[in-house]
Amino acid sequence: MKRFNNIIGTYGEEISQDLLIKRGHVILEKNFKCKLGEIDIISSINNANCICFIEVKSRFNTSYGMPLEAVTYSKIKKIRKAAEYYINKNKLFEYEFRFDVIEVFLDRKSDDFSINVIENAF
Repeated sequence: MKRFNNIIGTYGEEISQDLLIKRGHVILEKNFKCKLGEIDIISSINNANCICFIEVKSRFNTSYGMPLEAVTYSKIKKIRKAAEYYINKNKLFEYEFRFDVIEVFLDRKSDDFSINVIENAF
């Protein structure tokens, strides 16, 4: 089951990355990991002084709740700590920052999907 979830998660991240690029983002990192946590996608917005730290949640249905609801308080703390580490490591002090969540809803019967981007989610 965990392997299946990893496949779904990776697919959702690829879909999200394509959408972000179409919206004018430059992908800086994917699956950034440090001892403090992990960030799915880190991007900068063209023509804006902003770095986005993005958590991607992919689901086939909402039986266990909306994808956004899976971003718990402890997950938010880890993402923020990892982002702080990334900012300090790369000396990105002159930028503004935001934390987004992208919900990817997949259809089991086809290749269709829908995406909900929640900017400034936390």
